[in-house]
Amino acid sequence: MNTSVILTGTAIEEPAKRILRAGGLTATFDAGALRWISWRGVEILRGIAFLLRTPGWGTPAPVIGDVHIEENAAGFDVRYEAIYGEAGRGVRAAIRFCARADGHLTATAGIDADIAFETNRTGFVILHPLKGFAGREVEVEHASGPKRTLTIPLAISPGQPVLDIRAIAHRPHAGLLVSTRFDGDVFEMEDHRNWSDASFKTYSRPIGLPYPYLLEPGQPVRQSVTVTISDEGGAHAVAEPISPPQATGQVLPDYALPLDRLEDARAALFFADALAGLKPARLLLRHDPARGDTLAATADLAELLRRTGAALEVQVVLDGDDAVAARHLLEALAKAFADAGIVVSHIAAFARIDEQSFQPGEPRPPHLAQDILAEALAATFPASRRGSGSPAFFTEFNRKRPDPENADYLTFATTPVVHAADDASVVETLQALAHILHSARALTGGRPLSIGPVGIGARLNPYGAAPVDNAPDSREGMAARDPRQRGLFAAAWHVGYLAQIALGPVERFAFGAATGPFGLISSPQPYARDGWDARAQGAVYPLYHVARWISEAAGGRVLSAGLDGAVAHVAWEKHGRRKALYANLSTDPLVIDLSGKGAITGQLLGEDSFAMAAFDREAFTAPQPFGGATRIGAYGVLHLDYGLLP
Repeated sequence: MNTSVILTGTAIEEPAKRILRAGGLTATFDAGALRWISWRGVEILRGIAFLLRTPGWGTPAPVIGDVHIEENAAGFDVRYEAIYGEAGRGVRAAIRFCARADGHLTATAGIDADIAFETNRTGFVILHPLKGFAGREVEVEHASGPKRTLTIPLAISPGQPVLDIRAIAHRPHAGLLVSTRFDGDVFEMEDHRNWSDASFKTYSRPIGLPYPYLLEPGQPVRQSVTVTISDEGGAHAVAEPISPPQATGQVLPDYALPLDRLEDARAALFFADALAGLKPARLLLRHDPARGDTLAATADLAELLRRTGAALEVQVVLDGDDAVAARHLLEALAKAFADAGIVVSHIAAFARIDEQSFQPGEPRPPHLAQDILAEALAATFPASRRGSGSPAFFTEFNRKRPDPENADYLTFATTPVVHAADDASVVETLQALAHILHSARALTGGRPLSIGPVGIGARLNPYGAAPVDNAPDSREGMAARDPRQRGLFAAAWHVGYLAQIALGPVERFAFGAATGPFGLISSPQPYARDGWDARAQGAVYPLYHVARWISEAAGGRVLSAGLDGAVAHVAWEKHGRRKALYANLSTDPLVIDLSGKGAITGQLLGEDSFAMAAFDREAFTAPQPFGGATRIGAYGVLHLDYGLLP
């Protein structure tokens, strides 16, 4: 396999990025957007991008051409044309970014439709970073009212924290004022943390207006964004807005292996020995009769539970609003499990409508209420722990807030590819997890919290009929078949996820699958997979080993955890031994100093060990000595055993 396939699961490499400078202002030009806009080393905006959103909220990548970049001591000037859809039958946008060394940046767009073009939203999107913005006072100039000062909330807003924006000014630190002005439409702000994006998004065409709408030929649209920086001097650190809990008393969550439907148990049994090696605490089964799920494979599920030693957790999705029908369905499910000798340790039931996205306060169609579902579960699964929350993402958990009195535990999932699918954006979503947990804890009423199933792809699409049917080797928003699940990227990203939730506290962490787009084990698929299709089935993806390490760590007492730049780490003590995971979340190698820490053994999952890890699990798991300056390559994961504690 080539290096790109090993790292990201695909031979398709992302376009090169270019750093641009205008005096103290720096920005990275990346695929038509300006990203990581900083002033004298302080990030002031996460990005400015021009986006077109389709009905269903897809975000197609444009064909970018006619790129001109001029850069000198006075500043930089970038111009290009973006084409969405077929040439001559789509939308053309002429984009320009112009920056001056005195701290002035403008972005302009001329938008022209060749034909009547349906869109949910088309225009500039501006992202504010979390540091220096969340929890801070901002000055807002409204399009239809007076200026006012307000505070950006630390708790994640279920809706739009700021509406009707003409301009907004914030202070990343004392003495530095960043003013951003919008023209060509009315803008408003969305709390992107809902979707685990590490930003606040300001966009045009308010969500309260009808959508989709038409871009009409012969009716050009013009937009602009102007950023003005006022710096009174002085160096100031920008603090993290949310402080993580202390490690004292926290334990690492149980690992649950998801089964996306009962029928998957049959395919999983072909690899039962490898799955047994994971020693998952639970199998997490999703059961959805409305999509055609049956109970025919309960015997296979029972055998898989026996072979893996796992307990069973179930998430049931129920259609309609008929409480009697829901009760009968749960009774049939309970009987089928009992007849197969299956004990259900945990079960949650959700109304199907709760998988779909609704704005706060927006009327929802008739559906089964939480208290009705709780009563039905209590009657049909009296010996099981019963859960509530959302079968979808934290967004829906936050917008339709669960009543903790109806549940023994609460749950939700996340995906990092709702708004952007490039590698850097996916890694950045890890920064938002501390904010999600901070807000989630305030909604649980002290009930335990479970997270997942998570993954880089999207198992469901609350904003459309189904996940995007992407080309299997392409990175695309809201797609299920993300190729990075097969590469080192997924291994490092999931360690980063654990590093952020380890101090949650979180009771259960679910990710991966036996096979398929989220699988840990390679098997033939109905789509092509770079580098894997010619290999024998039963090889394991890098994420398999991370799942094994995380499963083994469950219940361990957390010593330390978190993100430090591109390094994610979790250290724990269990059964008198200290162990740790380190992950490199970048393509640049990093070095961990293990000097003076005694006799350390472990495994390094990286490009050099990729083949052994995939095709000879037993050889890879043999302990290797580590010490001194230890190099972790691109998206590598280092598992360490420091031995018995003194």
